[in-house]
Amino acid sequence: MNQILILGGGFAGLRACKLLAKNKLNLNVTLINQNTYHYNSTALHTVAAGTNLPANVEMNIQDLISPKINFIQDQVTDIDHQKQVVILKNHSAMKYDYLFNALGFEPETFGTPGVEENALQIANVNTCVNDYNIIRNRLQKYADDKDPKYISMAVIGGGFTSIELLGELTYQIPRWAQKYHFNPKDFKLYCIAPSFLPMFDSKLDRYAKNFLVKHGVQFITGGLAKRVSNDGVYYGDDNKFIQAKTVFWGAGVQGNHLIKDTGYDQHRNRVAVNNQMIPKAFPNEYLIGDVSAVLNPANQRMYPTTGQISTREADIAVDNFIARLNHKKGTPFTYQSLGTACSLGPKTGIAEVNMFHHTFKFKGWMVPFMKHFINQRTAFEISGLKAALQE
Repeated sequence: MNQILILGGGFAGLRACKLLAKNKLNLNVTLINQNTYHYNSTALHTVAAGTNLPANVEMNIQDLISPKINFIQDQVTDIDHQKQVVILKNHSAMKYDYLFNALGFEPETFGTPGVEENALQIANVNTCVNDYNIIRNRLQKYADDKDPKYISMAVIGGGFTSIELLGELTYQIPRWAQKYHFNPKDFKLYCIAPSFLPMFDSKLDRYAKNFLVKHGVQFITGGLAKRVSNDGVYYGDDNKFIQAKTVFWGAGVQGNHLIKDTGYDQHRNRVAVNNQMIPKAFPNEYLIGDVSAVLNPANQRMYPTTGQISTREADIAVDNFIARLNHKKGTPFTYQSLGTACSLGPKTGIAEVNMFHHTFKFKGWMVPFMKHFINQRTAFEISGLKAALQE
């Protein structure tokens, strides 16, 4: 019986579990995940801003996977590719015949001084709960001392996570003002980034930026954050400074650090794979999700890491794995984006949806509903109807 290990219970890992559970081959499949729950990583920013509860972005893994899949809660500490063994923190080492590595992402600081010590990061549920506790403590500090530095905040980065976080923060400002007794106009909220939502067309980009500016965000674009201190951010070539007692770092992500630590040939902890999701050095492994890098033949660049691509990678990896065991020809990776939705708080947003060979553009109140539908669809893809109903 082939021993199959799946590392990571994110979008890619759970999709692989679902598909492998459907096959009729003689397989022993085990999922290893650090937590007992799966979390919707696309909603972590709502927990960090306090507009959502952790329970609303978590789902129990045992409820999501088939009884055919074994589950072990543990932390992967090493992978011995030659012996085909995964080393765990609290369990005995596990042998595998085939490995599906879906260990997920971590924030990427690019070595920017002060980020690790002074900036809040959106990495997982625990970090986001901690982020919001820090925000509340600083707001309470303002209520006690009336020191304006405690109602100053900066978000570094102009991509999806940062902009969606800004939307949630602007939604919270009037509520915080009432609770902690300050004028909403006195709250300072900055965004420091070299660009703003570069993946959207200019009209949607402009709508999003105008909305956020109207709700109090001050944009500093065109320059990079150089250093994060205990009370602000230094940015640009001339090291300008803005005061911000609370700083969020949202300027990039990378694959799990174990990718580099365990000997993969990688860039930013992402491993180049072929069109069957197999890395050149390790033919019995499939890398999927945020730890893999798949070439887009249209522009000769690696596809970005998204939930949509992660589930597609899992589809291709499992299809090719089953074909391999059946001595059949594999299926090369292809991808067509269904579109992108960016919320600007719970009541508005922007979106581009690809249907019928056309791209439809949306803005306003319908986008949060569209995003919820997309989340439900993704949950159904990774784990079925029960997961979709929990979204």
